[in-house]
Amino acid sequence: MDSLNCLFVVQGEGRGHLTQALALRALLRKAGHTVGGVLVGRNAQRTLPRFFLDKIDAPVSCFDSPNFAFDAHRRGIRTGATVWQNLCRLPGFRAGLEHIHRTVQRLRPDVILNFFEPLVALYTRLYRPGVPVVCIGHQYMFHHPAYPFPPGRAVQRSLARHYTDLTAAGAARRLALSFYPAEDLPARRLKVMPPLLRPELFRQPDGLEEPFFLIYVLNSGYAEAIVRWHERRKDVRLHCFWDRPDADEVLHYDDTLTFHRLDDEKFLALMARCRGLVCTAGFESVCEAMYLGKPVLMVPVEGHFEQYCNARDAEAAGAGRYSPHFDLDRLLDFLPHYRRVAPHFRPWVAEAEARFLEEIEAVAGKVAVPA
Repeated sequence: MDSLNCLFVVQGEGRGHLTQALALRALLRKAGHTVGGVLVGRNAQRTLPRFFLDKIDAPVSCFDSPNFAFDAHRRGIRTGATVWQNLCRLPGFRAGLEHIHRTVQRLRPDVILNFFEPLVALYTRLYRPGVPVVCIGHQYMFHHPAYPFPPGRAVQRSLARHYTDLTAAGAARRLALSFYPAEDLPARRLKVMPPLLRPELFRQPDGLEEPFFLIYVLNSGYAEAIVRWHERRKDVRLHCFWDRPDADEVLHYDDTLTFHRLDDEKFLALMARCRGLVCTAGFESVCEAMYLGKPVLMVPVEGHFEQYCNARDAEAAGAGRYSPHFDLDRLLDFLPHYRRVAPHFRPWVAEAEARFLEEIEAVAGKVAVPA
């Protein structure tokens, strides 16, 4: 097939979708395809991590996109405030749709690769661009019968499925990233895919373990919980990465607790050497730990049903333990019982390159882009 011109549209909340975009960018470049542009949906409270801008190797621009509203302590999601905040930002979303449309007209891509950005579905419905869209995200596993939804919470389960459906409206493919293989569902245009992990992960040394734990918190408000636990157990060394724009690159709280600003290479290097990972149940971080054979304590963001599901799904897959709080005692108690999942997880990850190229090239080849 001739070289494809791809357009990325990425939901910029957290680091998961951003690192997935970096991983797919590397696969496409290796196959001779190009990424003509990258659009990132975000709000003014988030800044794009430097590592993404440095490594995506394509022009990047941002637009206003729906996002969560957090409580005053920046720990939990406030549902009502999220709805109200996004209603107040509707004029900005209209501008975002126009920005997407101008970019599509200028770049004339063969395919749009959407990393769970909700405005793309609205764009395809309103503007009818004639360009095929491929939606990528682990959230599309919500529609698979093999997905082990936690018991109860029927209303939240229904809302999660409806929302993921909305994000993929009009898409030619839904590529559901999964911890494990499962049957494809052609009738729903859903393909079950391995995780998209960055090339830097595969270069990390194997079998290292040093006496410290690595922590990643999406919201800086959780730092208080980390400090409270640390005050009880100062004998346990911790390295914590947080998303706090005004923080120093490195903040030494004391001899055994250090806070770091987001840095992808430093984070991966420390993950390869740590005893275990503590994180807010984002899909990408858990997958990286599984690949490196590190046990994980998964603490979903308060009110974040998707992360709650991630944690229970990953626990069932052998990644580690779910916890409602940042209580590292749970991870310490789990360590003697952990069994490495890397030997069967790595072959699944290795299938990603061939599978993603096959799906993207098939979609781009079947749908003609109008003049």
